Amino acid sequence: MRNTRERRFVTLDIEHMRRLHQEAIEQLELMRTALETAEQAIGTIRDKMDRIALDHWNAYMDVIHMILSHDNEMATVMKKHQIGSRNDDSSEEAEQSVFANQLLLLHLLKSLSRRHRRFWDIYGWRGNPMSEYLNESMTVEREHIAELIGMIQDTI
Repeated sequence: MRNTRERRFVTLDIEHMRRLHQEAIEQLELMRTALETAEQAIGTIRDKMDRIALDHWNAYMDVIHMILSHDNEMATVMKKHQIGSRNDDSSEEAEQSVFANQLLLLHLLKSLSRRHRRFWDIYGWRGNPMSEYLNESMTVEREHIAELIGMIQDTI
């Protein structure tokens, strides 16, 4: 039997993708703020701020999962770098982990936030004569985002 329905390609909803990248930026900035606060705190306050920072990282990874469900090219790059969404099994390990090199982590978060901001900007440019350049640029940005996420996961 022949399937009479044709498969249609789903177009990317630009405004939805911009909102997802904006949410990713917000989560990264909140995590950065929590880490900067933890750096100045001591005792239980530091532990709580570290846990808050980790919660923001998990929320960020949830946003990345939503981005991957809409952006197949990004999903391919993340698979290539063997990066998936967060594991709920490792919550005990994560709570016990100490953010060893917070300065490095802060810089990596800033860099990752800038990459998402670039995506947000590129999705806002419509009908641009530089579309071929922007498509190549987005491919490179996807690679960089995957590499930065991997580095941050290794640091955490």
